[in-house]
Amino acid sequence: MKSEPATAALDLPSAVLDVPVEFEQDVRPVLERRCVVCHGCYDAPCQLKLSSIEGLQRGATEELVYDPARITPMQPTRLFVDAGSTSEWRSRGFHPVLNKGRQAPVQNLENSVLYRLLRLKQQHPQPETELLPDSYTLELNREQTCPTMESMDDYEREHPLWGMPYAMPNLPEQEYRTLVSWLARGAPAPASPGPSGTILSQIKRWESFLNQPSTRQQLVSRYLYEHLFHAHIHFAGSPAREFYRRSRCCTL
Repeated sequence: MKSEPATAALDLPSAVLDVPVEFEQDVRPVLERRCVVCHGCYDAPCQLKLSSIEGLQRGATEELVYDPARITPMQPTRLFVDAGSTSEWRSRGFHPVLNKGRQAPVQNLENSVLYRLLRLKQQHPQPETELLPDSYTLELNREQTCPTMESMDDYEREHPLWGMPYAMPNLPEQEYRTLVSWLARGAPAPASPGPSGTILSQIKRWESFLNQPSTRQQLVSRYLYEHLFHAHIHFAGSPAREFYRRSRCCTL
């Protein structure tokens, strides 16, 4: 038996590239409505966080955040905290769910774990029954399955009903095409926001104060860090939704 290519049931790539798609305006709302309910927490399945573009770029890993069988501590994997770049996350064992090879619409889809999982759901729609089949594993202690591109063919063959959203109704056609169009374009990320020009002087003033080299200042800065590192800091005069936090190196 010959396996069906991932893009066989998809219209020509140009069909999903006709209408511009932007992450913040079009893609994020779909992820927040249908994906973040499972893939939004620190211990999301396979640690795949879909609540931000950085989580998508980081990818997934088989390492469990909470493992009752573990008797030694694990190195934390907090997004934005324990690694500063995608390459650092790769060194920590996270594998990509987006295409990282040659950028072209077909390759961007065929080489994307995320697309393959979405497509699997479209090819095998959620059964319209009162109870889900026993092939779904929904127990709290179920074994975690984190397919990579190398294992996707086996995953699709062994678990045809395990497409995404897992054990949930299919995405509406328009939402599905929105995600496919974005993935086919290479999953372009929005530009990283920078600080407002009106508060740059405040940021520099605080960083200068907190990074003074005296022993007394180091003690004060450490005290402030221990009490504020969980807080979001808002500067007077900045936009209402612009916040900052203290980093481990004791700067804003």
